[in-house]
Amino acid sequence: MMKRINGRDVALAAGCSQATVSRVIKSDPRISRETRKRVLDVARKLGYDMRSSSGGWGVGVIVCFDPNDINGYYAKILASVCKEIFQRGLHPELIWQKSLQEGCTRSFRGIIDLYGTPDEELVSLFQVPVVRINGSANHLNHIWSVNSDSAFGIVAGVRHLLRNGHRDIRFVSLEGILNEKKKATHRWDGFLNAMRGAGISDPETHAIFFHNQMETDQNRLERAIRKAVREGCTALICVNAVHTLKVNAALHSLHLRIPDDISLIDWEYDRVSEYLDPPRTTVMTDYAKLASEAQDLLTEILKTGELPPDRTVQTKLIIRKSTAPPPEKTEHPTSRNRRSG
Repeated sequence: MMKRINGRDVALAAGCSQATVSRVIKSDPRISRETRKRVLDVARKLGYDMRSSSGGWGVGVIVCFDPNDINGYYAKILASVCKEIFQRGLHPELIWQKSLQEGCTRSFRGIIDLYGTPDEELVSLFQVPVVRINGSANHLNHIWSVNSDSAFGIVAGVRHLLRNGHRDIRFVSLEGILNEKKKATHRWDGFLNAMRGAGISDPETHAIFFHNQMETDQNRLERAIRKAVREGCTALICVNAVHTLKVNAALHSLHLRIPDDISLIDWEYDRVSEYLDPPRTTVMTDYAKLASEAQDLLTEILKTGELPPDRTVQTKLIIRKSTAPPPEKTEHPTSRNRRSG
């Protein structure tokens, strides 16, 4: 039977006292950064159990958001992850991704990565299991994933629109096609497969893409939507909760009535979507489930030492009043709106 590693073993290997090891595990600020890093590196390599005496253990949560993005998805997933960790009597600590270059000097039993930190950085800085949320796995480097199955909700949305008689449905993303193709949530793939399943042979052309959301001014977005409507588009699916607001503003500026002139499926914006006029049909991400599955996965890895499979969490379609059958082909809405404006 393998010997259980204790604080004395760590102290001997790190060239310090047991008291110093104890203070490092408790994140005592009196310990220097160099000593803390040395002790933690040794503890991780030896497989020392760094849980506190109360049985709780530290979970690092890697974040890196633009200040303008601390709303919508990022706010919800960060809040859900921290709440889940707290409810289990564990100790979450935020790790700002940009600070990883300086090295990590805290004791964690596991990491939840919300940023998509490069594998090599995770491997070099942490010798503990990592669970990514909405990112790729790399089991050889002890990185697992819990992903939102956005394709499920997108397929449900496309089918809902098809049942209402829509054929020209446009996928709207302000993140660019290359980013969409790389997403572990597979929302673009879900759209393409659903459209092909309906017999639409060129679904790749049924999209409104911009290279960079920060470069997407409102005039360009309005021109793109106006062009799509003139080509026969009768429904849009917007795949980001924050971008939803830009799309809604563009439709309002174009005097396109929802759902009279165009049906709209948004991404659920908590406490916003249901109060818009009309209330929006949306695809909803289950943030609480993503957080609980990530912590379940991390706990299972640590307790059993086994290699469990990655997990997915389904999105769902919430049908409200922003979708309806397409308008009858009479006067083109953008022509009518131009005159009325």
